[in-house]
Amino acid sequence: ARDEELWRLACVKVWGLSIGTLDAQDAENSTVYYSWRDMFIRRERVNFSGCYISKTTYLRMGENSFQDQFYRPVQLVEYYRYIRFMPDGKVLMMTSADEPSQGVTKIRNVHNIRPDVLRGRYRLFGDTVTLVLQKSSQSRATTGHVRQRRGSVMPLDEDSNATQFLIELRIGHSPKRRCAQLVWSHYTLVQKRNKVDTSSEFDLTDAKYPSLRFSPVKSYHLDADAPLD
Repeated sequence: ARDEELWRLACVKVWGLSIGTLDAQDAENSTVYYSWRDMFIRRERVNFSGCYISKTTYLRMGENSFQDQFYRPVQLVEYYRYIRFMPDGKVLMMTSADEPSQGVTKIRNVHNIRPDVLRGRYRLFGDTVTLVLQKSSQSRATTGHVRQRRGSVMPLDEDSNATQFLIELRIGHSPKRRCAQLVWSHYTLVQKRNKVDTSSEFDLTDAKYPSLRFSPVKSYHLDADAPLD
């Protein structure tokens, strides 16, 4: 388990072409890594054996009653946001009212994605992870005739009227686990209509966009979580 080649392959699996070398400092944070194992342990990354989950709760005022104008109901709105990263650079994001026990199952099968799931790719830059997500058009989602490579969850055809979601998240740590938290730093919506792009930024308040916390999901991977006996 201390073989450096195994740890180098593990680092390549996480950072890909941006892995760098051990004899040079990390360009993003000027950190020196003494071995591939040291890099894998200390360098910021995303976890693959589960998904990052956040819960948003807010109150919404309802309409006045016709019978009693002084009565106005208050609705409690709760929903969850799920983000799942995969080693090949793909990422899935879903917003749903389902509890985590049901929500994680909807993004378990990466080859049979629901229409309400955003799909795309991500890159790591130091402690920042950038996401480029896109939602398939309704016609493609319902018919299922999407031209794609085997194992790909991204449509190859470029839609002339598409919507992209550009997201930047900062990787944080929890007291019990490294890289177990994602904090929103930037969120832009880009709409393409008749070859004209229109962008709008979201107001990233803590109430609407709380940080996401990592939750392990056993059905997401076949790797061992502990050393084998």
